[in-house]
Amino acid sequence: VHAAVTRPGRDPEHLAHLAAGAHLQAAHYTGMLRTAGVDADPSDPRAGARALVRSGLFATGTPEQIAGRLAEYHAAGVDEVVVNTAGVWLAEGPHAAVRDAEEILTCLGRGDAD
Repeated sequence: VHAAVTRPGRDPEHLAHLAAGAHLQAAHYTGMLRTAGVDADPSDPRAGARALVRSGLFATGTPEQIAGRLAEYHAAGVDEVVVNTAGVWLAEGPHAAVRDAEEILTCLGRGDAD
């Protein structure tokens, strides 16, 4: 699950595009997203990034809100999820990406999910 904690100056759609832009240009990937009800077209990866954010497939918000989104996957029967902060890494570097991942996983581990 692509994720980014909401912070001043961050644009989740830009981060989603950085994280998944190459995938959003691939017909098989956007086809999978459309099958899941997410409006994505390989000819417009920026619109696809917006759709990822709007649909919640790119999880953003407070660490507690993102942990809540991950808890929803668990409740639906998913037993393994990778929290991917690549968009943050590409925009702001490794320290920012690790900080987001640590905050999200700490909330998840404590059960602090909104």
